[in-house]
Amino acid sequence: MRAQLGASDREFNEILYALNTSSIIAVTDRRGIILHVNDRFCEISQYSRDELVGQTHRIINSGRHPKEFFQEMWRVIGRGDVWKGELCNRAKDGSEYWVDTTIIPLLDDRGRPERYIAIRTEETKRHLAEEQARRLAFYDRATGLPNRVSMLREIDADIEQKPGCQLSGFIAVSADDLSVVNDAFGYAVGDRLLLHASQQLCTLGIEDACVARIGSNTFGILLPHIGSDHRLVEQRAAEAVDRVLGALTGPVNLGSGVVVDTSASVGYVVWAAPGIRQRHQDQEGDTAGTDGYIETTDPHEVIKCADIARKRARRAGGQRRLRLFRQSMLDDAQQRVSLVSELRRGIERGELRLFSQPIVDRDRRVIGEEGLIRWLSPERGLVPPGGFIPLAEQTGIIVEIGEWVLEEACRVLAAWKREPERRELTFSVNLSERQLRVDDFTERVRAIIARHGIAPGRLKFELTESVLHTDLDRTIRLLSLLRAEGVLSSLDDFGTGYSSLSYLRHLPVQQLKIDRSFVSAVVDDEPATAIARTIVQLGRTFDLQVVAEGVETEEQFERLRDLGVDAFQGFLFARPRPVDETLRELNSAG
Repeated sequence: MRAQLGASDREFNEILYALNTSSIIAVTDRRGIILHVNDRFCEISQYSRDELVGQTHRIINSGRHPKEFFQEMWRVIGRGDVWKGELCNRAKDGSEYWVDTTIIPLLDDRGRPERYIAIRTEETKRHLAEEQARRLAFYDRATGLPNRVSMLREIDADIEQKPGCQLSGFIAVSADDLSVVNDAFGYAVGDRLLLHASQQLCTLGIEDACVARIGSNTFGILLPHIGSDHRLVEQRAAEAVDRVLGALTGPVNLGSGVVVDTSASVGYVVWAAPGIRQRHQDQEGDTAGTDGYIETTDPHEVIKCADIARKRARRAGGQRRLRLFRQSMLDDAQQRVSLVSELRRGIERGELRLFSQPIVDRDRRVIGEEGLIRWLSPERGLVPPGGFIPLAEQTGIIVEIGEWVLEEACRVLAAWKREPERRELTFSVNLSERQLRVDDFTERVRAIIARHGIAPGRLKFELTESVLHTDLDRTIRLLSLLRAEGVLSSLDDFGTGYSSLSYLRHLPVQQLKIDRSFVSAVVDDEPATAIARTIVQLGRTFDLQVVAEGVETEEQFERLRDLGVDAFQGFLFARPRPVDETLRELNSAG
């Protein structure tokens, strides 16, 4: 070795000293029999020198590396070349350690390897750090499950391995109570709910299924290549979904005295490689049933479609919240995104319009108006509220719209107060759940009223019973604060909710509006008449004004007036018209 290094005795001894103190050294013969090891080798392997000398390196083989790994290593050093690589070895106590290894062949006079010197540097800490980083990148900390990135890789691998005629399934399931548990009991308890859900999903016994956490409260389950007949595959996927719902629905003990009755929403998709649809059509002679799955090679598309179905299931509600993805769902989702973008631009460009419809008393005298929002879109024309308000509610845009409506309503009232015939009229605007959630909602209302200089008693908020289901105590508090300022409140669509009577005892409202579904049937339908009569009696009991909305015929008007209704609104008296027209009338009259 000294001769091959071309070193003097002193230089050679210095080299050996440096290697011995910083590296793990082993010398073997050409067959791999250990001839010499240094103290660092004995220390890290936990074997004595006597136990190592005369053995091969199999004594410390961890079994981590395949046979082909070592065959390649011997091919390199056998031809006299230096080999470098990372090895995982096993110590005497069974623990593993990683070493960065360089094996140098020492050649004889004929240029053939005579000895091998292996110089190793321990890399266990670095390797463990890298492994931890990989785990953080591909696994979820709370549940120990693979994460979204890992699931995308699994789906991608399934696509690569899938035979051309095979279909697969993917399930997206959300633990719908997670946010409530987090808010009520803290994130530690929420993590226990997630862990429980993950354990349940991992013990479903679904063959070849891969489970991952793909969102904050959402898990994904891959059902790889489960058949070639799409009807049978859809049936198998539905059976798996039933197991999933059963596993995540029902009471769960989360410790510390916390028991939660959990619920879940499930969406699933059946998918295949492109081209299978045409093969089915060629085989079956028609397209029957072939819309039951999607064709894609994009794993992101698979997860997206299942999640669209899951969200659709959650919005639909009910005890069994599940949906199979259909292409129409994606079309709807894309249209919704387009509509949201158009609506945002429309608000910026001033395309919103405020209409109003009169409210009359028993003698047909106008006592107020209700503000009704419209969207004058260049692409869509005049869009009624049903065409964009539900989406605005879901996205939060309703807060901006609601504030605009309030500004416009106060602008109208400010103009009316200059007219003796109109200064006593009220103007009603709808109040959304999202607006009530805004922290400084009452302060904003006060500021707008003050800016326009109107009497608060002329402004009225209309809210539906659905608003009350979220946080009744907060709603009562906010309405009470507004009432103290003089602002009025009305309960709209009364009679369509299931718990209206319990609200009436506490809500600071001054008006009930009978839903148009009862008004339209009040002439010929005795149950509808009975409901209207009961609402009037409730109004008398709680000293509330009762308004019937959607009145379209004289017969309805007469019938409702006979029942004791106080005020009326509907096409019989006037259709909604832009408030700017009424303001122009005021200006021209002046």
